[in-house]
This record gives sequence, structure tokens and C-alpha cells, in this order.
Amino acid sequence: MIKRFYVPLLAFTPLIVNADPLTEYQYLPTDVTEMHFFSTDTQAQQRTEEYNTAIDALDAALDDCEAEVCETLSQRQADLEYAIDDHQEKNGSSITSWLGGPAYTPETGFMVAAGGLFSFSSNREEQALQRSSVSLFAVATQGDAGFGYGLRSKQNLFFDNNDIRFAGVLNFSDNAEHYWGIGYDKGKAQDASDDTLLRNTALTYDANLSFKNDYGFYFGPALRLKYYQADEDEIPLTASLDDNFNEFKDKPLSIGLGVTVNYDTRDVTVNAWEGQYLNFEYINYGSVIGSDNDYQKVLLDYRYYHSFNPGRVVAIYNAMQWSNGDVPFYDMPTLGGSFSLRGLYAGRFRDNNAIEHTVEYRHTFLRDNGNLSAHGMTVWGGIGSVAGDDTDLYENLLYSYGVGYRYELQPRMNVRIDFGFSADDSGLFLTFTEAF
Repeated sequence: MIKRFYVPLLAFTPLIVNADPLTEYQYLPTDVTEMHFFSTDTQAQQRTEEYNTAIDALDAALDDCEAEVCETLSQRQADLEYAIDDHQEKNGSSITSWLGGPAYTPETGFMVAAGGLFSFSSNREEQALQRSSVSLFAVATQGDAGFGYGLRSKQNLFFDNNDIRFAGVLNFSDNAEHYWGIGYDKGKAQDASDDTLLRNTALTYDANLSFKNDYGFYFGPALRLKYYQADEDEIPLTASLDDNFNEFKDKPLSIGLGVTVNYDTRDVTVNAWEGQYLNFEYINYGSVIGSDNDYQKVLLDYRYYHSFNPGRVVAIYNAMQWSNGDVPFYDMPTLGGSFSLRGLYAGRFRDNNAIEHTVEYRHTFLRDNGNLSAHGMTVWGGIGSVAGDDTDLYENLLYSYGVGYRYELQPRMNVRIDFGFSADDSGLFLTFTEAF
């Protein structure tokens, strides 16, 4: 009875003078298999506070200790810091993490980004339910055309034992980007310069809501919203001489509705170590729903993940994009950016069809005790192509390769810093979650 009464009060009791934090908080488990699932969120949050109190006590003890004792204290502190994440994940506790720093990408030039990642369980009683997450970043850029700004957000929500899923991506920007025109040849014709620089205001939102059926497939509606308004006072030569740009520059809004069907066996959607993902999307853009343009788009996407040792993962990504109709330049299939052939300028190569194949090796470093650490690295290589006709794909191959650093900010949710290279561009990317 005394022990059961004493434990919940630890978070609110001042530390006893000269108490040994190694024995004072010995009851706190560091092995996930020994962690308790609490019946209420309040109890789980209280246990989180107990971990934090123990870590603070160890930190204070490290200010005045001998070498051997310091090593023991430091190891125990590290164990508890990792244990907090395991405890919060097991109990479905909400976690908020903040992040900010500089970066450079081919598309924006130098930028400073600041934002956060919020993750939670929509029903903590469902132990197999994946954690939902929402990220939000504000971005300030300084590129060839001066100052710019933007807002980026991703939403991955899971309900009803993972049988209902929502995925959303929001991007807003007011800055400049280089525009080469349509097709491989125009992308290769010249380097980026003032003659390719196009200032614009853009907003995109992609949303998929899917439901699992009795056969293991997910299906549901998809929404696509795209707004792109070029600055009429700063139209470069490559745009003014481009027929597609001139046709659609005054038709800035594209709205599409469609369907998504996929089969998904990944262990964790945002950072898979095992499993497969096969996805088909069909989107129809039309004036009947308010779009300025009428066209269709199809995406076929296959991903495969294999872990041959804990923290050693091979990931394979394959995608084909197809479009037909009056497709505006700002919504044509493209390659490049932070999620596709990293290191290649996003939008430098665009056309009615695009294809990509990328292989990536992900390596998580081990701690001294043999458990996985929060630090990792990745290397990748990929090829792709764009073409006006799908029979011409693979005629002119593009490639990218690179290396990246990973930090597990929250359980199975990484911050990634990628250095990507291609024949024409290079870039440094800072963002949440894996590229695929």
C-alpha cells in the first residue's frame, strides 16, 4: 500500500537532499516490454512527469560527481530520455516538438524554417492504432528574386484500428521559381538565370480519405486544389515564349475530385521498415466543380520496404504519373524537389507523363547498450524521365543521388536533412518524415 501511494506523488514531491537519483527512481522502467499501460491519460502524463523529474535529478547530480559515477549517471539519464518516448507511444500520449533552422534548396535558395510536429493517438485504447501527426512549418526565403515566404503542413490521421485514414498536404508560397517550359529539351536548354525566373503566388492542397474493406484494400475520395498566379510584371523570356504558359496564365485555379485505391502492409506509414504499398489515384478536373481547366490525372505508385537487421532498411520507390486534356503548366507531372529525385530542381522537367525509380538505404545507429539510437543516415540513388507521350518515357533519363541525416524527433517520426545532387542541380532539404 505504501508503494502504490508513494509512486504517483513523486512528480510533485521536492527532491530529498543528498538522495541518490539512481535508487530514488529505480522503479522507472527503460525497457518498453516492462512499461505499463495506464488506464487514464492523466496517469500516463503523470508518469511522463516522473521521468522528467528523474532526468533533472540526474542532470543535477552530474554537476558534481566522480568519473566512474558520472558515467553511470549519464547512461541512466540517456536510458530515461529514450524511455519517455517509448512510454508516451505505448500510452498514446500527445507529443509536441519544435524545430527550426537554415537550409538551402534549388527552388527557394537560402531559407529559414520554423515549425512543429504534433502527434497523438485518436483512441489510446487501441494499442495497434498508428499515431496521427500534424506538422506545420513557416518558411522565409532569400533567393535570386529577393524575399519570399511560405507555409507548409502535412496531416496523417488514423482512426478505428487503422481502418479509416486521412492524408493531407498543404503548401502556400509567395516567392519566385525558375520556369523552363514543357519537356525534357527545354529543361536542358539553359541554366537557371534571370531569363527563367518567374515570381508567383501558389497554393496547393491534396487530401485523401480512405476506408478499409473486407479484402484489405483502402479506397475513398480524393480532393486536389491548385492555385497559381504569376506576377505579370516579372514574366521571364522562357514563359512569355511558351504556348502552355500563355494559354493558362489567366486560368489560375484547378480543382479536381477523384478516387484513391491502395493496398498497404507497411508497419508505420510515415517511416516504414517492413511492408509494401500499392496505390492508384484517378483525379478529374472540371469546370462543373469550379475549375478553370478540364483534364485528368492518374498516379500509380508502388513502394517496398525490407529490414534485414534492426535499423537497417532498404526502401524502393516506383511511380508513374499520367495526364490528359487541357493540363496547365503549373499542374503537369514533374520530377525533383524534397520528395522526388532530391537534388533535381522541382519543375525543371515537366510534361504530360513522368516516371521515377529510387532505391534508398536507411541506417539507424546503435547505442552503447545495443538498442537503436535516435540518429541515423541514408543514401539513395534514383532515375526518372518526363515525356509528352508515355511511349517516349525512358528515352531521356534524369538521375539524382545523395546522402542524408536522420533524427528521431518522436517515435518513428524523423527530422531529415538531405543533400541531393543531379547533373544540373543540387540542394539541401530540411523537413519532417521520409521522402517515401
